[in-house]
Amino acid sequence: MSAENSRAGAGPEESPRNQVIAQPSGGDFDVIILGGGTIGMAAAYYAAARGLKALLLEQYDFANRFASSCGASRMFRVMYSPEFMGRLAETTLGLWKEIEAASRVEILLQQPLLFYGDAESTVEGNLGELKTIMATLGVPYSWYPTVADLMQGFPVFRKGMPTDYVGVAQPNSAVIRADRSILAFESLARKAGAVLMNDQPAAITTISTEGPYRVSCPAGDFFTRRLILCPGAWTNKVLQPFDIQLDLKIWQMTVAYFQADVSHYNYPLWYEFGPPVGPNAQQQLFYGFPPDEAPGQIKVSADFTNNIYTDPEECTYRPDPKIISALGTFLTNRFNGVAAQPAQASTCLYTMTSDAQMILDRLPGHPNVSIFTGGSGRGFKFTPLFGRILVELAMTGNSGYAISPFSITRRGIITKHP
Repeated sequence: MSAENSRAGAGPEESPRNQVIAQPSGGDFDVIILGGGTIGMAAAYYAAARGLKALLLEQYDFANRFASSCGASRMFRVMYSPEFMGRLAETTLGLWKEIEAASRVEILLQQPLLFYGDAESTVEGNLGELKTIMATLGVPYSWYPTVADLMQGFPVFRKGMPTDYVGVAQPNSAVIRADRSILAFESLARKAGAVLMNDQPAAITTISTEGPYRVSCPAGDFFTRRLILCPGAWTNKVLQPFDIQLDLKIWQMTVAYFQADVSHYNYPLWYEFGPPVGPNAQQQLFYGFPPDEAPGQIKVSADFTNNIYTDPEECTYRPDPKIISALGTFLTNRFNGVAAQPAQASTCLYTMTSDAQMILDRLPGHPNVSIFTGGSGRGFKFTPLFGRILVELAMTGNSGYAISPFSITRRGIITKHP
């Protein structure tokens, strides 16, 4: 991606890092947030906006390349087969609009999103059921019941698509300008009075049931009765002082940019749910973005990986040549006008639970500690809502939103408990 594109639309309030801000060397805070990714940054804003004295500590720079919030784009969608997820996404859309208005930064680039592929075998369930849920919620959509309908609606597809493919498209989807989002929340959090400190690897060095907790980092020791944990791939390291460990795997994902014939074809925001293949019955899940980040290039990734770790220190941050080859083969078979070799490639991290569902809850035995982890590539779109919920959980122990499916105590999540 170009530096110019990542900063497009930036205003004075988008450049908080240019300010010289005195940092504390210790003290008490109403709440301390560990992890300065997108949701941790949102939590810092909502805490400060609530009038709380809030401190956020990030071990690297903000929007660093090592964690899960890097890059220029993510998908936003309301189109979910679990109905409760669709309702949460609709709520999140309203919050995104509030943040855009407050920051004066355009974060959502509205784009119709096409889900298509094997109707009976997707990570979202049956695509026909997805259509039914959209109708139940009254969310506008378009249905493509045959391959001929898909080809007519999207001429960018090449002939030869599997004959049993169907599709559903939802117009009120968007590309999230991820880098702008983090900058906007950072600016709003600072403006609201939050203290944000980067390059501060932190550890919780004093533990009690309801606090106070001592958090130690190079800048000093800080104290609070309420913690918000957004540590991503470093979750189990952060949880060690609590004697709690979770069943988490770290997926190193490969993302690539391919030159495309944008003068002749309209490349949509899309996700293909291909059938399982190979000895491991790996479902062929590919997705892509319209040509917005780099001139004449579409961003594409596989929603599977060959690189799975338990410790983020094991991650190589090198794109997987096998995934890149699979992407090239897939693209040249499926789309018109796309090069077989990428112009550039990079990596990012998914933190995955055993059931691929996120964790958004209070930490067992610590009612004043809220946690978000296991984002699994799905968390970014819920940034403002989950940031707000984390503050609610830390402050009151409750949330008015339907988050019980994200419970940390569901089966198969906690592997070690005091």
